[in-house]
This record gives sequence, structure tokens and C-alpha cells, in this order.
Amino acid sequence: MSKLRLLKTGHGDLCLAEWDVAQPDSISDAERAFAEHFTPGRMAFRLDGPGKTTPIREFDPSAHEILLVPAIQGG
Repeated sequence: MSKLRLLKTGHGDLCLAEWDVAQPDSISDAERAFAEHFTPGRMAFRLDGPGKTTPIREFDPSAHEILLVPAIQGG
């Protein structure tokens, strides 16, 4: 089962959705959650194992795990 997670400052991370490529309804639910939470000021990454991340701008149902994070702001 694949996961869509949201990293929240001060709250750790939240699992927004899980999907299985064999269950099309779960994919559309996860895609909807991605679209809802991938807002300006956030970045999305496909996690492919230790040290292997790929920035993405669209939901990727073939990903094992997707992490949404707030963009880093400098000062």
C-alpha cells in the first residue's frame, strides 16, 4: 500500500491517503488529497528509498510514498 503524507511543522507528519494500484478508487481518493494539499508554499517529493527523492508537481500513482512539505524560507 502506498502513502501520501504531509509534514506539518510542530506536528510531525500526517497520513493523508493510502492507495493500491489494484484499487482504482483508492488512487482517485489519493489524487484528490494531493491536489487539495499541494498548495502554494508546499513542495512534493516522491520517496524512492534512502537518499532517493524526486521533486514532483503532480500526483504519481506509481510512487510508493509521496511527502508534502512546507517550502523552506530563508531569512
